[in-house]
Amino acid sequence: MQSIKTTNKNTLLHLGVLFLITPVFGLFSYNSGFGYDALEYLVIGRSLNDGYQMYDFIPSKSWFWYVFVQKSINLLGGNFTHFTVTILIVLEFIGIGLSSYVVTNKLTKHTQTAFISALLSLLCCFFMEINFLEPEAPIAILAIWSLYFLAKNKNSDWFIGGVILGIAMTFKSIAMFYIAGAGIYLFYECFFIKKTTFWQITQKGTLILAGFAVPLLLSILYFYQLNRLDQHIYWSYIYPFGSYPAHTIFLKKLLIKTFWFILLTIVSIVLALSVKDKSKYWNNTTFMISLFFGIFSLVSLMKSQASHYFYPAAPFFSVVIAMVYTHFSKIYEQKLNRVYLAIGGLSILVLTITFVTRREVVQRLAKIDDFAIEKTYESTVNRNLKTGDKALLIDFGSLFYFHSHRYPNVPFINTEMQTSDYIKTHTDVYEKSLQDTTLKLVIFGFRSTVIDDSSKVNTPENKIALDKLRQELNKNFTVETDSVLFIKLWHRKSTK
Repeated sequence: MQSIKTTNKNTLLHLGVLFLITPVFGLFSYNSGFGYDALEYLVIGRSLNDGYQMYDFIPSKSWFWYVFVQKSINLLGGNFTHFTVTILIVLEFIGIGLSSYVVTNKLTKHTQTAFISALLSLLCCFFMEINFLEPEAPIAILAIWSLYFLAKNKNSDWFIGGVILGIAMTFKSIAMFYIAGAGIYLFYECFFIKKTTFWQITQKGTLILAGFAVPLLLSILYFYQLNRLDQHIYWSYIYPFGSYPAHTIFLKKLLIKTFWFILLTIVSIVLALSVKDKSKYWNNTTFMISLFFGIFSLVSLMKSQASHYFYPAAPFFSVVIAMVYTHFSKIYEQKLNRVYLAIGGLSILVLTITFVTRREVVQRLAKIDDFAIEKTYESTVNRNLKTGDKALLIDFGSLFYFHSHRYPNVPFINTEMQTSDYIKTHTDVYEKSLQDTTLKLVIFGFRSTVIDDSSKVNTPENKIALDKLRQELNKNFTVETDSVLFIKLWHRKSTK
């Protein structure tokens, strides 16, 4: 009875600490603004409220993420504002913390391990761009619950775990790597620790794949009925796994923001290798699936090193760190002060580097932004248009589309990599857009990069498309420089 009371007391204390972080994260998230990626999610999500269908605009993520954004914002009042979006992000933050705590506690039967795992998962949100609206947050929640079922290690549970990861796949294709991690674990279980036979892992592997396929097949059936199957297959599977180009633009930024967590993970794995009883970790299903989930979810970093690409690994490396810490904290209870001093020193170093390199990030915890400039974005577009007029907003397109509540007459709302891929077979898309006489305003030509995807600006297809755009602009439009934002505004010439 006393043990149960102590456990309950610890649980309440742990959850209290986790919830104390929430308002700090909420302020940080609110002051961070919408973020570059989030503007695309919000424009396409809102378009679903305004009569458009999925794939009317080219998505950068899997389809259900945009439906999730639309439905979630609608449930929170339907206003696509900073406050509403922040509430959604904070709810995801709470979901990550609770899921990590509950699942780790159930699997390890240890509240301290659960607390550390959840705490690290939440702290990583500050460093891995989860303060912005990103699909990695709901994916992490789903993957954590998938871990719960897989770690129970029964055949039926592997099917359920597969279904959960299949749902995650409808948010973003990165969820595929969790399946790879689970598959490697099955081979590890069979051939390295010899806990199961090849026939048993074949059964589990078949079940997780069958479960994973269920949401994907339902999605295929849904878009087949809508006559959008080709677009669905291409943008959900072919493009992200085949056509999406690799780059290292964000590598330095990623290492600066996450080195502390990478260091903790490496140290924990080394310590786990040093214990005498190797089975404590290396025969432990929860530990090993978490490790494989973490490692294989990092495969996406081969494409891009944006900080949020790291987050799918964070909750699972947090489990690894927490399990190792709990073990060694019992052994070296008297010497932990040195560990705490080291962690304190590491925290100070992280904060110092953050302040020196990204002072504006620290300022997000010391103000409440009014986002006054956004009214200027809105008025810059809308004062130049009448009801029914269309606009092609290429420079910072998603920013201006969102704040002006306008949509283009082309199937994309920015000129990122997926748009470059589309233009390969549609080099006349800008030309056709400008030949539409209802298009009255074009924002283009005040940036040195010309399009968002600067790495592809000089490809033959983009050069042809942009040359046609310039020809149409010079023939049928006049240009002025906005007196507030100092951007180029192209107006259609009068037809009098």
